[in-house]
Amino acid sequence: MKSLICVQPHPDDNEVGAGGLIAMLAQKGCRIVFVTVTDGRYGSSDPSLSPEALVDIRRHERLSAGRCLGVTEQVELGFEDAGEYDERDVVEALLPVLRRVRPEMVMTVDPWVPYEAHPDHQKVGRATAAAVLFAGNIAYPDAGAPCHIPQVGFYASSYPNAFVDVTRHWEAKMSAILAHQSQFVNAEWPLLQQYFEYQAAEYHRVLRSRSGLDELAGTATEARFAEAFKVLSTRQLHFFPAAVFS
Repeated sequence: MKSLICVQPHPDDNEVGAGGLIAMLAQKGCRIVFVTVTDGRYGSSDPSLSPEALVDIRRHERLSAGRCLGVTEQVELGFEDAGEYDERDVVEALLPVLRRVRPEMVMTVDPWVPYEAHPDHQKVGRATAAAVLFAGNIAYPDAGAPCHIPQVGFYASSYPNAFVDVTRHWEAKMSAILAHQSQFVNAEWPLLQQYFEYQAAEYHRVLRSRSGLDELAGTATEARFAEAFKVLSTRQLHFFPAAVFS
């Protein structure tokens, strides 16, 4: 893959959902563009922090995390965290980026996860999928010339169909996550780290099983980690109910 756009609702979602894959692709020379939809102004329980101060803090953290992973370009759409924007607003803001970069894949959070309660995740995931569809037709002519985007990948999905070994890039992923100090450098981090490692080890177990390598599991002397994605072709994003089983 030579070009990838990663659309995140908040300034740390890409790292948590796909940091290992992003680091791997960047190392191979892929152009990686981060698009951050909201400013993350309410991502803290510290009453001493104003929302405006947190916006600035999280911007610096996001840029630092991107350097850890080798991100090529960062784009801010500037919507307010948990704001009253709608999906059409995100589509209109995102389309010029998609048509300018013309990526081979767009990646975002899966908005159709059961029990996902955050409206930013719901709206951004759905809007990104819609923007991938609209990118290839004559809708929104002011957003640039149409371009076909072959596929979309959803991270944090309950229905993954693709698993990628990211063991060699796990430390880069963890470094990028911890660059978001306002979010992760706290008493909860050891438990979160344990959860991330457990989940990634389970994904790697599935990868081994699908690859017919499960018999080697008992010989492994070090932890192995994978990330999981729901990958769909653009055609599967419309009038394709069987996509959930793909």
